[in-house]
Amino acid sequence: MLDSRRSGVGYYVDHLITSLQDAHKDELELTGYYFNFLNRRRHQLPAGTALRFYKIWLMPGKLISLCRRLGFQPWLELFVHSRADTVIFTNYVALPQLRRRKTALVVYDLSFLDVPEFTQARNLRYLKRFAVRSIRRADVIITISEFTKGRLRHHFPDLRAQIVVTPIPPAAKAIRRAELPSSLTAKGIQHGAYILYVGTIEPRKNLETLVAAYADLEPSVRARYSLVLAGGKGWKDEKILAAVAEQQSKGLNIVMPGYVSEQEKSALYSNAACFVLPSHYEGFGMPVLEAMQHGAPVLLSDIPVFREVAGDAAVYFDKDSSGDLAKKLSSLLQDGARQKLLVKKGEQRLTAFSWTENAAKVYQALE
Repeated sequence: MLDSRRSGVGYYVDHLITSLQDAHKDELELTGYYFNFLNRRRHQLPAGTALRFYKIWLMPGKLISLCRRLGFQPWLELFVHSRADTVIFTNYVALPQLRRRKTALVVYDLSFLDVPEFTQARNLRYLKRFAVRSIRRADVIITISEFTKGRLRHHFPDLRAQIVVTPIPPAAKAIRRAELPSSLTAKGIQHGAYILYVGTIEPRKNLETLVAAYADLEPSVRARYSLVLAGGKGWKDEKILAAVAEQQSKGLNIVMPGYVSEQEKSALYSNAACFVLPSHYEGFGMPVLEAMQHGAPVLLSDIPVFREVAGDAAVYFDKDSSGDLAKKLSSLLQDGARQKLLVKKGEQRLTAFSWTENAAKVYQALE
């Protein structure tokens, strides 16, 4: 939440806590704790009348990771001395407590159980050992889609926790940027002349299929549109990078700008010919709504959670068929009327998501 390079998890936690504070500042006293061993790092803390932060500066956060590698978890009270009635753990795993309090746990997806092959081995062991235990013991589970709620019921049929679904709205305001910054144009990215992907470079995102589909496009289409894969490095990205390098060696215009700032990401969405998210599996798919918010027509792999998020405001393709993606991509790029219709439907779809509603549901569950 306090990291300058905020991930999707950081974005979600920031907005969930802020929305709780804004909606219930007279009923709730919110306190956050973060590790800052020996005050070595500076953090820009969110401001708020009902939200206070305290740093844990006498112990390194890595102590928890060390304990988990040794097979156990330290008690919460070792780090935090609080008389709180409820403790919210925001990333799959809860710490054990000496004093029993209501525990809320945020679970974003169950990919580590549904598609373990897409989870890093060390992280898989960690989640299976500690996340499963935390899910079974939680009083309230906060998740981000009806799809994940269904998977929780599937894997944990005797689950005692109340499950609260809080879909992730995009930021309240989005600036549609008419021009690309020089940091992007210097890399060969041109206004309106690229197909965009935004996300981590990792196997679960199915980028090899997207690269193959781009290679399958007619040469005249590829001559007009480059492929931009924007995002930081993940894990097991060797095959993805090899596939990109192979097509680049054949003269295909594939650009990988790496991690992009919020301003650069906004400009990329605003100026893209279309946005593609070809994922094998997701818990929600926040970039889908971000793209809609910036007026980009959207193409998505045909998986249940994307149908839940985007409804009829997207074009869907078979995630296992680069040919099907190439066909639908080519068709959309050459159909201006359909692009405008998708953008209009996307704008309407955005109205279905609200941080205020999320805060009300979570507050009711915690109360």
